[in-house]
Amino acid sequence: MIVGRGLAVLTMFFLLVLALTPAFYAEGQQGEVLRVVVGYEDDSVIGNLSAIGAQIIKKIPEIRSVAILVPSNVLHRISSMQSIRYVEIDREAKALEFSSYSDVLWNVRIINADKAWDSYYPSYGWSALGNGVFVAILDTGIYYKHPDLMRRVVWCANTVGSSTYIGYNLDKCIDKNGHGTHVAGIVAAQINNFGSAGVSPNVSLYAVKVLNDAGIGFYSDIAEGIILAVKGPDGNLGTGDDAKILSMSLGGSSDSQVLREATLWAYNNGAVLVAAAGNSGDGDPSTDNVAYPARYDWVIAVAAVDSNYNIPSWSSNGPEVDIAAPGVNVYSTYKNNQYTMLSGTSMATPHVSATVALIQALRIAQGKQPLDPGSVYKVLTSTARDIGPPGFDVYSGYGLVDTLTAINYALSLP
Repeated sequence: MIVGRGLAVLTMFFLLVLALTPAFYAEGQQGEVLRVVVGYEDDSVIGNLSAIGAQIIKKIPEIRSVAILVPSNVLHRISSMQSIRYVEIDREAKALEFSSYSDVLWNVRIINADKAWDSYYPSYGWSALGNGVFVAILDTGIYYKHPDLMRRVVWCANTVGSSTYIGYNLDKCIDKNGHGTHVAGIVAAQINNFGSAGVSPNVSLYAVKVLNDAGIGFYSDIAEGIILAVKGPDGNLGTGDDAKILSMSLGGSSDSQVLREATLWAYNNGAVLVAAAGNSGDGDPSTDNVAYPARYDWVIAVAAVDSNYNIPSWSSNGPEVDIAAPGVNVYSTYKNNQYTMLSGTSMATPHVSATVALIQALRIAQGKQPLDPGSVYKVLTSTARDIGPPGFDVYSGYGLVDTLTAINYALSLP
């Protein structure tokens, strides 16, 4: 969408998921085939759904959910089945972006990431800037062939559609959209004297493709991607390859049971979840337009800030905003070995995810255990630089993420 001369496109994923209500039944004509997500208590429900003609698209057993295709005229039979917890539309997600070009790397400096490198690499080496930590980028995939991302992407999962791919063939998760590659570069682009440098340049990335090449995907695809990322390549919880940092530059205006349960499951299994607050700000402090999943208490909600420490008018506001990060005219990697500048809370989110990666990696380098999600939240919010009204505010949360100060505090903890 072109909004006017010189303007770029606002990056935002709108994931509209509504609980099943009488209005839901009226969405389609009699017999129209709809894609829905069903939450259940008993596995026998799967067989019952098949018996009434539902086509099983994907199962997410960890949160007892299944995505199905079903005629609208039999939905009432599903909602009346025993052991059904919820039924909701599996909505689509869309991506819109701001775009322009410039070689500007202010975003790393304003959060003191470069000072963190200077402080710690002499003692621990460049490898400590992300070594031993896996960050899952849940997005449109990653263009892993980009020279600034070479050897950074080590595994992938593709949940788009009815056939899920899990493995090391990175072509299965390659980004033909560009958004996921831009996010990945903010996290982990290499320091090599060209292009852009990521905040945590030695971290390992998992490309978790939950949106197709047009930037559209279903809610259940995202939920499945969350779970696969936390389990890691070996498919087992609690092992060394688990992704304990999930970077989600996406969001939606409606709550969803499947998204709520998947994110809470990840949090309860030790993952730090970081998500975009949204691009629906209205400047009214009395309103709340923070997107889901950022709106959940267990997810770190990230607002955007520009190079002058100002919160752009479009950055979503509300009491759930936790922290702010660079999100206006951020230069980073892009598909097909390109670079570009994009704006949105999608761009702000990976700055925080990468800061968490540095915290955990440097704790590992010091022989300490990574921090649990609650401790990470405390570190980030208590060290953020206040950039708005004194104290917490609904636009910037506790302030601008300060990578160096956060690391110093985190390393002081036992």
